[in-house]
Amino acid sequence: MTTTQGAPAARPHPLARFPGYDPAAPPLEVTGLRVAFAGRPGSPGGGHTVVDGVDYRTEPGRTLAVVGESGCGKSLTARAVMGILPPGAAVTGGSVRLHGIDLLRLDGRALRQIRGRHIAMVFQDALSALNPVLPVGFQIAEVFRAHRGLNRREAARAAVEMLDRVRIPDAARRAAHHPHQFSGGMRQRAMIAMALALTPEVLIADEPTTALDVTVQAQILELLADLQAEHGTSLVLISHDMGIVANAADRVVVMYAGRVAEHAPAAELYGSPAHPYTRALLDAIPRRGSRGRPLAVLQGAPPDPAVPPEGCAFRPRCRYAAGDCADAPPPHPVAPQHTSACHHWKEVAGR
Repeated sequence: MTTTQGAPAARPHPLARFPGYDPAAPPLEVTGLRVAFAGRPGSPGGGHTVVDGVDYRTEPGRTLAVVGESGCGKSLTARAVMGILPPGAAVTGGSVRLHGIDLLRLDGRALRQIRGRHIAMVFQDALSALNPVLPVGFQIAEVFRAHRGLNRREAARAAVEMLDRVRIPDAARRAAHHPHQFSGGMRQRAMIAMALALTPEVLIADEPTTALDVTVQAQILELLADLQAEHGTSLVLISHDMGIVANAADRVVVMYAGRVAEHAPAAELYGSPAHPYTRALLDAIPRRGSRGRPLAVLQGAPPDPAVPPEGCAFRPRCRYAAGDCADAPPPHPVAPQHTSACHHWKEVAGR
């Protein structure tokens, strides 16, 4: 088929066959997402909500960081986006849209066609995520065979090329090695190679530098940034390390107890936090000149999702808590593209 000028007609985007596709829509847009675990038989209440109304969106070629303590719902939100929730968990509300396509409304077959090819995830524990009995190169090659229809030889060659692109030395030889024969940093590189094999529009990296030394952390983050710049990929970086996020993110979502506490451009959030939880996380970052001084500590622990507190979930740990905190705060507009779910955001921000 040709146009009137004789040039080949442009091929439609692969996502165009899915209902709702909009090339102008954000690569990923999460709106009002709710996830709940079913209760044990006979337990009161029948279950509990662990992700409660999360909103965020990504931009092409930009990094959105999602931060917070363990158990705040960061990874569970990502798993809901990918459609890989653990047993007992289910999405109970909201939408997850990839270029306008609501992933939550797709059947399993359609979702498998999108997952990996258009949205992919790098898991926190590469050793557990990789199959221990299959060579790493074979596992990456299977991605090309399943989604691109390559034969065994072509897929093996493409897998070696991906390992080389993520800077694994002697990639052709290492492709035949099993996951336990790789160091922690090299396993993460292999996971990144698998996730980026099909150049997805959106990449979710769940704690990609956990348990790695500082030098390897920097190498992994540099690798992600280089590959992101090369393909214009939207990156969702999940982390509990505010120091790492400061150097990597364009925007930051701070989560607490399954909700978004604060959402802002990275420079603004670090320069003028407007939620007491964000300020507490930033105060706990070690700084130059702090040697010999005790680090700031956020007292207490996040609430049990099965027994959520009334009103603001951060109230039991908050030094700004007052009577109005008995009511759950809505996201207050602090500045353009900056919101804080705190009744006392002006006091926190010093305004």
